[in-house]
Amino acid sequence: MQHTYLILSDGTFFEGESIGYPPPDIERLCSSRIEDAPCGEIVFNTTMGAYHEILTDPSYAGQVIVMTSVHIGNYGCDRTWNESCSDTAACRAFIMRDAYDGLLPPDRISLSDILAEWNVCGLSGVDTRALTLHIRDFGAMYAVVVRCEPTEIQRAVDWITTCPPFGQLDFIPSVTAQSVTSYKPAQTANKRFALIDFGVKRSIVNSLLARHVETVVIPATMDFSSYILQDGTFDAVLLSNGPGDPALLTPQIDQIKRLVGTVPLFGICLGHQLIAHALGAKTTKMKFGHHGGNQPVVEHTTGSVFVTAQNHGYCVVPESLPSHVTVWMTNADDGTNEGLFSDDSRVVSVQFHPEASPGPRDSQFVFDAFINIADGKSIGGLSSCR
Repeated sequence: MQHTYLILSDGTFFEGESIGYPPPDIERLCSSRIEDAPCGEIVFNTTMGAYHEILTDPSYAGQVIVMTSVHIGNYGCDRTWNESCSDTAACRAFIMRDAYDGLLPPDRISLSDILAEWNVCGLSGVDTRALTLHIRDFGAMYAVVVRCEPTEIQRAVDWITTCPPFGQLDFIPSVTAQSVTSYKPAQTANKRFALIDFGVKRSIVNSLLARHVETVVIPATMDFSSYILQDGTFDAVLLSNGPGDPALLTPQIDQIKRLVGTVPLFGICLGHQLIAHALGAKTTKMKFGHHGGNQPVVEHTTGSVFVTAQNHGYCVVPESLPSHVTVWMTNADDGTNEGLFSDDSRVVSVQFHPEASPGPRDSQFVFDAFINIADGKSIGGLSSCR
């Protein structure tokens, strides 16, 4: 009888019960490409709930998600909660301690059913505490979900070694928009933003619309800098969140450089990292990243601390920032950079997710800061938006 395992690239493995889309057996896995297998970089998320929003966050492209909260699926799923504009999940697999399979509120979909709909392999019954501690000790690494005999585990490990390094994979084409799309607020728009889509979450678009900002979503794979400069009517440009290593996106970084100083530039998560690169700074890979809704951030203009939702595996190296760039925020746990601004370059960006879905609403003021800067107000006065 075959077993279902989560197998890590270092040979560590965990047995569980398959839910959602059926995982491949060992023979099928060994004949598959990584993009066709439930294989990706394994990361853990410390959010207590919001599993539906996490699953549909495009920033998880190419990753295997481990939920540290014990019970997952308790309140079901609802497609109106989707964060992905493509109405699907970008992650490769979903790991949990206990998948709920009981009664649900009316019109809700079970976690197992929606995973099957999205072709995502789920694995329940896993010792996620031990797994999370392993990731914390040894860092993020490749992992795969597969059906096999205990004696065949090494074959899966050997297959993982044939996969290209995670940092060499460009996931942006799989998560960006296919065409330019304009979203208009319910009330008369008082601003017009270009939003470069590296894998944007719907909540970011909704946060702008709620502030009466017409939001034009532009694919990150097109010549967006020329489009914006030729249009000439945008009050600001927002670079969205997204998956992967920012240093890999040199064509997009070159385009961002063209925009620096010509129009206010804002960034969220990956967008923050790309702005740093465009300004001449560097990013580095984190051991296991920040993934969850409980990351404390210090805002240096006031010294206040607030809780943020985050999802990233790379961070900006603050020592590499040019002298005209100010470190706006820092992570209270590990000291990593969480925000920057420059009056000279008219840029401001944050590493966390101010749209707060999932997560608390402590950081919604960032969108108000974006709008104030688009109005021509001083970036140095950002703390007044809180």
